[in-house]
Amino acid sequence: MVNTGQRASTGSAPRTLATVERWVDWDLRRIAAAGLTATLLIAIGSYGAGSLPANDPTRHIPVIGLLRHGWLGLHASLSAYYLGLALLTATWLILGRVLLTGSAHGTLPVTEDHLLHADAGTAGGLPAAADGSVIDPRRLRTVLIRWMLPLLVAMPLASQDLYSYAAQARLAEAGYDPYKFTPADLPGKFLDNVAWKWLDTPSPYGPLWVTVSRWTATITGDHALITAMVLRLIPFAAILGMAWLIPGMARHLGHRGDLALWLAIANPLVLVHGVGGGHNDAVMVFLLVAGLAVVLREGAGWRALAGAAALMALSAAVKAPGAIGVAFVVPVFMAGRAELRVRDWLRACLIAAAVAVPVFSLITWMVGYGNGWIKQVSPTIPVISLMSIPTVLGVLYNLATGQPHAGTLVDHTVRAFRRVGTVVNALVLTYLWFRAVRGSALQLFALALVSVVLLSPAVQPWYFTWALAPAALFLSQPRGIFWVAFVSVALTFLVQPMGSGVGLTAYVPTVLVGAFAARSLLGPVVQRVRT
Repeated sequence: MVNTGQRASTGSAPRTLATVERWVDWDLRRIAAAGLTATLLIAIGSYGAGSLPANDPTRHIPVIGLLRHGWLGLHASLSAYYLGLALLTATWLILGRVLLTGSAHGTLPVTEDHLLHADAGTAGGLPAAADGSVIDPRRLRTVLIRWMLPLLVAMPLASQDLYSYAAQARLAEAGYDPYKFTPADLPGKFLDNVAWKWLDTPSPYGPLWVTVSRWTATITGDHALITAMVLRLIPFAAILGMAWLIPGMARHLGHRGDLALWLAIANPLVLVHGVGGGHNDAVMVFLLVAGLAVVLREGAGWRALAGAAALMALSAAVKAPGAIGVAFVVPVFMAGRAELRVRDWLRACLIAAAVAVPVFSLITWMVGYGNGWIKQVSPTIPVISLMSIPTVLGVLYNLATGQPHAGTLVDHTVRAFRRVGTVVNALVLTYLWFRAVRGSALQLFALALVSVVLLSPAVQPWYFTWALAPAALFLSQPRGIFWVAFVSVALTFLVQPMGSGVGLTAYVPTVLVGAFAARSLLGPVVQRVRT
């Protein structure tokens, strides 16, 4: 039998083109249905195996309530969750393969030039959009929004952070300073849902997030679950904002909008943790992306730099790592200018600082709590995270010296390694900034965010989403895409639906799951490009 690629070489181009178009349309319809089925299964499983509140009114709902009872209910919920997660992961990887080859089966001829430069109105042999996209980014965005909707009505996924947000919001709404007081200072239904490790911890989030969450608590009142679910809508709106911005930014940089959406938005790590988990990291990243969008647009001038610096300052007012954007927005802005003079660099740095510092200070002053949250971003965080390089080194040192509490307690040794990590991180960021001055500013900005994650005192899987959106704007090499897919899949499976980690003994199997899934579906694409 002659395959599609062979027919294309025999001269029957119009007929083959129509056949290929039907293949892609067929695949996308089924991919859309499979992704929606996956998130529905995840949502159903969350009602018995997710991060459930202590006082949960949904346990009285018929059918859903059955998922709360006994061994059978729990295992049925876990089965639904992991079946949905496996289906979502496979669907995402198949979608990536369609985007890279034009077919879920990879039967079309693929060349390095087709994959990376998709010009002359084609991408991998397919009719394409103006930016070379195989699938219209607007159509793909609609599909992804549908995938997200079931996750909005699911119980919080893979983390109890939404309940911590709600407790801190209630604390602020009640008139307490969340940078001095903790959820334990306000007993009640909000406190009952907070993870034990954060009960006595003041808010580590910036003044902008505290203000927005306090407004949410004012609207929702004394309803812990409703407050948590409404707070989830804020990161969801931020992800929608990124889905709207990213395709145009990728097109402006000469890359494909559909691939950028696939990497940064359709990614299971973003869907499960950003939408399902409702982490405010998505808000920080959206403001970073918005700042990049301002300076990357055609004809961006000094006013654009000032506007971008303001957005980066707002990002830092959500979470501290957003401050990295204030520094790197300068080389990203200067990269598009024809002449690079020292006085222009000085002017750009002064503008960024002169805008970002007052904006951040104004928000802090308006909120009225000061900068107490900065104290919480310290080496004393009482969490052992094996994805944090300094923490792992501290734990290994304790194991080597025979400490009985190694791996379970943050002692003076772990704190010392974390302080060293902070110094190393500062040196790495400084080096990356000066490298960015000479070029590749966007790539080095993404690398800087990865450095901040790996050298932080505590690391969660969703922290790696910080660099996904900037990376999606320039990443088009199949090998690079493969490694991002591998890491994303592994990290998605690294946390159980109720929020606890899989444990040290499960790290290797989890990594192998990611490697097997990515290699099975994207590996052939990488291999064909090599040959």
